[in-house]
Amino acid sequence: MVHIYFCDMNNFEHLLEDCILLLPKNRRRKAERLYSENSKLLSATAGLMMKKVLGVTEDWMVLKGKHGKPYIEHGPFFSVSHSVRYSVLAVSENEIGIDIEMHENPPERIYGRCFCEEEQIFAKQSTENFQRLWSAKEAVLKFLGTGFSYSPKNFSVLPLSEEHEICGKKIRLFCSDINGAVLTATFCGEEEFEFTEFFPKDLIY
Repeated sequence: MVHIYFCDMNNFEHLLEDCILLLPKNRRRKAERLYSENSKLLSATAGLMMKKVLGVTEDWMVLKGKHGKPYIEHGPFFSVSHSVRYSVLAVSENEIGIDIEMHENPPERIYGRCFCEEEQIFAKQSTENFQRLWSAKEAVLKFLGTGFSYSPKNFSVLPLSEEHEICGKKIRLFCSDINGAVLTATFCGEEEFEFTEFFPKDLIY
């Protein structure tokens, strides 16, 4: 079972200071360095979900892989993402990658740099297609743990409903949404997905 937890920033809008004060020291500094209050809040709520679900109360508990992928020693696999209004945390007993997208009007340069020919055609058909494709690409790179050190143009995620073999791994995509925000999770094998929304009373009070 994959558990996907999420926060809607509309529910945390006036609670930035409370959220930041509850974070581990380095996570707090990371959030405070961000430019906008919304970005700070997205980072802070992601940290609070990790604290609630994974028990991350100290910075040293989260380690980094070769390309910066976070993990917990002897802990469950997890992946974090946030965009505009939502922060999400996916937790699983098996490797997992997740991404959520709400951005529109993508720069034209992204198509040629990140999508193969069939993906470019698909992405240009609609904003939702682009968001779905970009979300899937990011989720795969998080799953692999490479980040953009491995070019997203090296593989195709189409059709989104089928299994793919990428870097020698058989990968499936779980496509969903949260109130219109496009979300994609990458995983191996057969998995069920469960959603849980966190409110301020769950993370702060």
